[in-house]
Amino acid sequence: MDNNLVRCKRVTKEDYEKVMAIFPPSEIYNGGDYLPDEFHMLIDMPNNEMYAAVIGDKYVGFGLFTTVDDGKSVINRAGRVSKEYAGKGINRIMIKWMDKGGPLYRPEVLWHKTTVIRTHTPLLQLIIKGKYNKTLEQDFRYYETHKRTLQMKYNVIKNENQSLKAEYIDVNLLGQVLTSTVHQQYLFPEDEIVVAMVPYMASKSNAPLIISKRTTVVVSDLNCPQRTLLSISNFHQAPFGTVFNFNVYGCLSENIKEHLILHFAKFLCRPMSKYILLRGILSKGTSWKFLDSAVEEFDLKRTESYGTGLVSVRRRITSKL
Repeated sequence: MDNNLVRCKRVTKEDYEKVMAIFPPSEIYNGGDYLPDEFHMLIDMPNNEMYAAVIGDKYVGFGLFTTVDDGKSVINRAGRVSKEYAGKGINRIMIKWMDKGGPLYRPEVLWHKTTVIRTHTPLLQLIIKGKYNKTLEQDFRYYETHKRTLQMKYNVIKNENQSLKAEYIDVNLLGQVLTSTVHQQYLFPEDEIVVAMVPYMASKSNAPLIISKRTTVVVSDLNCPQRTLLSISNFHQAPFGTVFNFNVYGCLSENIKEHLILHFAKFLCRPMSKYILLRGILSKGTSWKFLDSAVEEFDLKRTESYGTGLVSVRRRITSKL
């Protein structure tokens, strides 16, 4: 590919259709693509920037970059290349352009981070070669149901569990939890938390970035660090249905049922598709016993979907213009 044919530009809201036309969303993540639904929400967030690779007037590549960690880290959050230009170096051209002084590579940025599905071969090869260092790994498990079934089960279970120890927390309390030295070893031993495939340092400044208008945060046993359980959910409409992401940190126990009650209370008020896919996300090696048992009460069934886990990596940016 002749680099001179490709220009990189900042994406605006008016570019939505051109970005969606780069690659069929129904073929991304087995139909679980979040970008069509979240594009406008993400582009409005001050720490997100979107860029496109353009040949002539055709958009052939796309990248979503997120700044976190007090501006010290930039995450390559999403990327796609059109089928016509697959394997022709479009993504490499975009990354090289960013590395050579693109808008996100400002003087304060120290780290280039990303999170990918565990089986992403190109990134695994870069880890082996020492180009990136692994910072966190998590496991996935998928469950499926339908909105009507979940609503009926939720109503019954909520009525049977009127008194809950678990509670919602806001951005201020989340910031306190993220920086609590007594909780860190139990919740974030790697000093990192991943939400919506974005890796954040466990710092107070990241709390407002973690909580979007689609995010719910619940905690229990906060006064007993060894038993503290923190759960974070978000959702998006995908081509095949609604995807409900459920991240869990800390001591997974029977309390997870109370967490689900509170998360579903917020989730079921939203417009959604009839089909619902819940993705449970736990620290690598955590037993699924308690989550399996809890979701079974809500009549969610185990299923297979895209990926079995994720890997977060980073590399230090050593040179800039």
